Amino acid sequence: MQTYQVGLIALAIFTLLVLFAFWSWVSRIRKQESVIQEPRFLAGDAKGQTAFYVATTFAGRPLDRVVAHGLAHRGKASILVSDSGVAIYRTGEKNFLIPSDQLLGVSQTTAVIDKAVEKDGLVSIQWDLGGTSLETHLRFVGASERSTVLSQLKEMVA
Repeated sequence: MQTYQVGLIALAIFTLLVLFAFWSWVSRIRKQESVIQEPRFLAGDAKGQTAFYVATTFAGRPLDRVVAHGLAHRGKASILVSDSGVAIYRTGEKNFLIPSDQLLGVSQTTAVIDKAVEKDGLVSIQWDLGGTSLETHLRFVGASERSTVLSQLKEMVA
């Protein structure tokens, strides 16, 4: 067998693997979008506490990422807590609101999916989206920002 033939076979296998991964991701998005209601999206930007949006997962399943409706990608965010709820303004992604009447609880965790930090370094917001219990995980830049948001959220939940 010629060297170029081995290369072509390897390229074909790699291409098939990439297509399978893409198809699996799209299939997962479609499946979740058929089950999970679309969150309330927000337009524009707002200044709040600086944080990193880590992930939204199904409640009690910290390794099961929600990929539907653009909630899959992590990145920089600005978190604004008000009477209407928790507004999460993400850089380069859709901004969304967790309405105050959908808040179920708030806690601190150490790890979720592929992110592990110091003890209680992540803030986890438990909420209900159309009958599906979710947890949104945030990593704040500083301890003071984390404390501020935690106290605001605990007041809302209580």
